Amino acid sequence: MSTPPAAADFDSAVAALYSQLHQSTTPAALNAAAARRANTIHDMHTYLHRLGLELNNTAHDDGRSNHHLANPTQQSSCNHTLPPLIIHITGTKGKGSTLSYCESLLRNTYGLTTGMFTSPHLVCIRERIRINGIPVSKKVFAEVYWTVRRMLERNCHVMLQQQQHSNDATAADDDGNSSQGSDQELLPPLPTLPGYFRMLTLMALYTFAHHDGPKVDAILLEVGMGGRYDATNVFEPHNDNNNGRILVRGITLIDYDHTRVLGSTLEQIAWEKGGIFVSNKRGKIHGNDGGYDKFLNSHEEQQEEEEYEEEEGIGYNNTLFVNGSNTPQVANVLRTIVREEKDSSLLQLVQDSYLDSIPELNFHATHQRGNAALALAVCQHAILQYQKQQQHCYYRTLSNNGDVTKEQIAAALNNTFWPGRCHTLTLPSSNNDNQEVSLKLRCDGAHTPISINACINWFQSILTSYSETTSDSVRKVLIFNCGHERNPIPLLHSLHQSGLFDRVYFSRADFERPSAMPKQLLEEWRKEEILTIVEPMSGEECAVNYEVMCNTLKELGMTTSSDATECDGMTKSTWQHTLASIWKILDLYHSQVVEKKSHPSTNVDSKKVVVGLKVVDAIEDIKKQQEAQREVNGGKKASVEILVTGSLYLVGSALEAVGWEEGESEGRLSIH
Repeated sequence: MSTPPAAADFDSAVAALYSQLHQSTTPAALNAAAARRANTIHDMHTYLHRLGLELNNTAHDDGRSNHHLANPTQQSSCNHTLPPLIIHITGTKGKGSTLSYCESLLRNTYGLTTGMFTSPHLVCIRERIRINGIPVSKKVFAEVYWTVRRMLERNCHVMLQQQQHSNDATAADDDGNSSQGSDQELLPPLPTLPGYFRMLTLMALYTFAHHDGPKVDAILLEVGMGGRYDATNVFEPHNDNNNGRILVRGITLIDYDHTRVLGSTLEQIAWEKGGIFVSNKRGKIHGNDGGYDKFLNSHEEQQEEEEYEEEEGIGYNNTLFVNGSNTPQVANVLRTIVREEKDSSLLQLVQDSYLDSIPELNFHATHQRGNAALALAVCQHAILQYQKQQQHCYYRTLSNNGDVTKEQIAAALNNTFWPGRCHTLTLPSSNNDNQEVSLKLRCDGAHTPISINACINWFQSILTSYSETTSDSVRKVLIFNCGHERNPIPLLHSLHQSGLFDRVYFSRADFERPSAMPKQLLEEWRKEEILTIVEPMSGEECAVNYEVMCNTLKELGMTTSSDATECDGMTKSTWQHTLASIWKILDLYHSQVVEKKSHPSTNVDSKKVVVGLKVVDAIEDIKKQQEAQREVNGGKKASVEILVTGSLYLVGSALEAVGWEEGESEGRLSIH
């Protein structure tokens, strides 16, 4: 058992979460964590049981009680139980935004106290656990970390001692290895302390069960990755045995992301996401469930696509909600998963038109309409189910008995704010007294092709509003980075093709998620991958001079690692240099194909591309550049628009660089 520091405070809790106690940083640790991925649901139930958090309000769903734990939670009491309403959201795009719309609707229109768990955080780790939309305090975060950690350590040893003196099959099963086949014996042992995301999920659930002043009425959970094998996928849909707990599940737009883990096709990714629609999860989702291959082989001949009325599922006991903008192939996979359940579940595709009856909606970006529509459908269904269960002692009376107006719904949606997504900040110039320099920081954590295009549209709409209101020139700057596990080419291609940016910074984020995948340098990319960004667009008219391209690659030092050259005083050996080099190839393509220059220059203007600065230094450099430009223009007002995108970690670094941070929610933990 590890020994906690003398000062079990917030800083020491954060340090522990980032340490090897919870982080897999070595290849062996990463491989061990990956080996247990398919066993996540059973592992989480083991940890929850050790914390006394039984998900059915009464006894453990396999018949065990928690009387043997040290200071177990008294789940039979209405004072300490997990809240009665659970909203669980997965998808690729808009998970956090959809959940934030849900949070605002439940709190502002129905008067419920909300507990929300999301990822990743932008500036402070407290952002992941929220009460009424506001991050928990440092005091609460520290208290819940050390409480959960000590209980896991203590009760793990209690159970191990019991197992040594008992042949009881149920107790033996608490080693974290499910009984789904002999292959489970090959798993590495379940760690006493869970990994980073699992630990944070446990902390969030423990907080929501024990928070007081106010007591939480509804839990809102965002899946971390995928859904089927995610640590949040532990709740079961309503049945006669779970004392009225309501589980409402939704899936946002599905796109290509985390393909190394979730699969390379949208259908595979949809199968992973659709795992939250499964019931009896511990019986069906485990290391021997056959995976996507079994699912695919069982459904080679898919039935014809079915038509669903947009509003038929609202109020039906077990309705499952999906963003209607998903492809027919994705919808078909999700329907098949629902059919497999054979429990009268109903899938509802929610179209943007679901909001047509709500007046005066004003979204920061048009793509948020789909997220808001899904959120409204989910919440209206949840409230109808909630009203049926209000006889239970732990159900709060709804505001106005749940009768809300369309205007109240519009106000809740319009007032929703989700940091780092279509997020605008006004910055002071390098000379704080200079009112003639306008600096706006536009942050959006887009990191897939679809979301990058939506981000570009949002940024373009901002620039259009400038042209309609002022004749002043606007300088447009891009600060970009993306995770090295992603293919950056389609993201950079879209940004470059927009033609919006006068200057580009490729900056590293202050923090990155641990990864087993090494960072690629450009020379490690296959030549054909690089050239996909400059394939002919319309026959001979746009043909690319292959020889010129290869010569450019060589001149830019992008052929072999031994040819690496110096650029801005730095060796071209970083991920940011890889991104910058791809951007320069796009410059060449634009020069030759779009501008149709037969002999384009390979001397790219290095002043327009800056590589390797931290975000805080990039922002300061932009301020200085703009002050200098204003002086050149004879003191004429200078405006600059800075778009930060490509990674939520990068956005978080930008927000931290300008001193942005959220406040702390009220309340305390009641755990004694």
